[in-house]
Amino acid sequence: MTTDAKIKIEAIDNHSPYLATVRKLWRANSKTLGNLPKGAFEERAAHRQILVALDSEAGCIGYLLYRRSYDWIAITHLCIDPSCRGKGVAKQLVDRLKQITTSFRGIKLSCRRDYNLQGMWSSFGFIACEDLEGRSKKKKTILTRWVLEHNPLPLFSRIIEQQLESKLCVMIAPDIFFDLYKDENLETEEPIFLLADWVQTELTLCINDEILNQINKIENIHERNSLRSFAETFTCLPCDNQKMEKNQMILQEFFKKYQVVFNESKLRYVARAITSDSHLFLTKDEELLDLANRIHESFRLSVIHPDELINQLDELRHKPDYQPIRLSGTCLEQTQVKIGEEDFLANYFQNSQNNEEKTDFRQHLRRFLAESEKFECVVVREGVNQPLALIVYGRRKKDELEILMLRVGNNKLSSTLAHHLIFKSICLSAREQRQFTRITDPYLEEAVLTAIQEDAFVQVINGWLKANLPVVKTSSELFEYLTNLVSIHGDEYNFLMVIAKNLKEKIVRDSQALVDIERFLFPAKINDSEIPTFIIPIQPIWAKDLFDEYLANQMLPFPEFGAKPELAFNREAVYYRSVKNSRGLNAPCRILWYVSETQGERKGKGFYDVGYVRACSYVDEVIIGKPKELYRRFQRLGVYKLSHVENIPTDKNGDIMAIRFSDTELFHHPVSLQELHRILEQDKLLLACPYKLPENYFMKVYNLGIR
Repeated sequence: MTTDAKIKIEAIDNHSPYLATVRKLWRANSKTLGNLPKGAFEERAAHRQILVALDSEAGCIGYLLYRRSYDWIAITHLCIDPSCRGKGVAKQLVDRLKQITTSFRGIKLSCRRDYNLQGMWSSFGFIACEDLEGRSKKKKTILTRWVLEHNPLPLFSRIIEQQLESKLCVMIAPDIFFDLYKDENLETEEPIFLLADWVQTELTLCINDEILNQINKIENIHERNSLRSFAETFTCLPCDNQKMEKNQMILQEFFKKYQVVFNESKLRYVARAITSDSHLFLTKDEELLDLANRIHESFRLSVIHPDELINQLDELRHKPDYQPIRLSGTCLEQTQVKIGEEDFLANYFQNSQNNEEKTDFRQHLRRFLAESEKFECVVVREGVNQPLALIVYGRRKKDELEILMLRVGNNKLSSTLAHHLIFKSICLSAREQRQFTRITDPYLEEAVLTAIQEDAFVQVINGWLKANLPVVKTSSELFEYLTNLVSIHGDEYNFLMVIAKNLKEKIVRDSQALVDIERFLFPAKINDSEIPTFIIPIQPIWAKDLFDEYLANQMLPFPEFGAKPELAFNREAVYYRSVKNSRGLNAPCRILWYVSETQGERKGKGFYDVGYVRACSYVDEVIIGKPKELYRRFQRLGVYKLSHVENIPTDKNGDIMAIRFSDTELFHHPVSLQELHRILEQDKLLLACPYKLPENYFMKVYNLGIR
């Protein structure tokens, strides 16, 4: 035999000259392959269910015989000429079988344990599922059933999705799994904290199939079965095997780059975690933890220690399904729906779970499209044929923007898109000088309902109602304004009177409570609230990714520098800076973002309309800490790489500052530095660090920006 490159894999029929060589190979290895009924080779060949490996010089050097078993493919024989073993021939045969059977559920086989082929089948991507007792009369043999699944059952996948909808999903590494098993079987009064009842109510501990291969290595059959039973108590996340194999190769190169050597089983487990869309990976493995930041940058997988998980559980669980980083790698666009797309969109957005009929969906959408002067129908797509979200606006009332349809389908981006579309709708309503946004879609999906409630919509007789007041007023003026709105619009708007009463009686005077009121009425601003406000300088290269879609659009001809799609839908983000000269910056407060004129390489180079105050945000949290710790904590919010964070100058304690902010309102009329000078009555204003702005000046700048 020569090189692997000259091996050719092909299916043969019952007239093939290679059939005789196949029989010869079988006879020479029949002790391990077992017997077949007379005529079995001819029958399998007639169905083209024998693959042969052909060497350009040695001829047929191996074969794979398989059969169809319902919606599965079962491997009966895999035989390689002894002189050609260990050269990748078996893998080539199995790889071809994978390629030609993707329409089936998957491939399965049974193999005796004492053949010691566990490493081979694992390396081919198969999972050791269970032990079977062999039928040999001479001695008791144990078989292992191996499975490679192409297409999990849709019902099974949906059950897993439902299990994960309300909890934080955490993939545990094998080291954690085996630790939990030991603790579960020790007679202790207190279980390990991950198995404690209070933790189980907050998160779902998950595994992937590769754990079964590690269990299969254990020699004691009773312990194997006990571990398999224990594994069944966890949610097992499926993954696409083709994607997994690609990720495994990329991961192997990644670890090689950082001079870390992992065995194949550990490599496959991490690759499966990445492919299964896990976002949190729990381990005590020091080598993995040391590379945690690099792994997240490359694969969007957060590797954390169990202690760190518990310490951050509150923060993580509050946003389990709204993680903008999930949009990484997508190419999304927003377009108008065209007449004739009703049937196509019904396949994606008809809510059959809430008993919506497909005919009703189509009829309503046709009506909205036909009356284009009254309704606006928008779809968010990934590519031409992959719609992800649908929204229909109505403008029948002067004071309200109505949302007659808001659908985000059932995909991994659903929750993120729901939050984004609702926030953008609120901003649109305010920009059109409307006071309210009303959602009247009677068939809202769960992800949309959750987002609506988080955005402080109030349930009314006709849907859900949200106040979005495009006003800047004192507390007393806002009280009068709210009271007048209720008197004009009626009892349905009485929820505003709770806010009005608090403002009149000055029940709330602390900054956080006043910020909460502003956010409830967003984008309303209370101009005698004494909420601290700062102007913060930011380079345009960061502004474009963190909040400024207009700056991002300037870079569209250069996609390598353009806006990251995961942040185009982001309502919260994090900005890192030095602790030095922070001027008392703390949460809660408002920020006015001054996009600086820095024109250095990769900073402001190539941007125009810089040197302006371009947006206003709310600060949710200001944290001072070590660069790596802060990066790990906020890495889900994207933009920054670890190298960027590590380059920020630290103070004498080695600390930097992270500013977590949200609900950014872009100015339609950015305020120039010259206008700032005029408002502040200063000839020279250096904006190299946060600048605390008196409230009366803030209101002048804000009014100028949104006028």
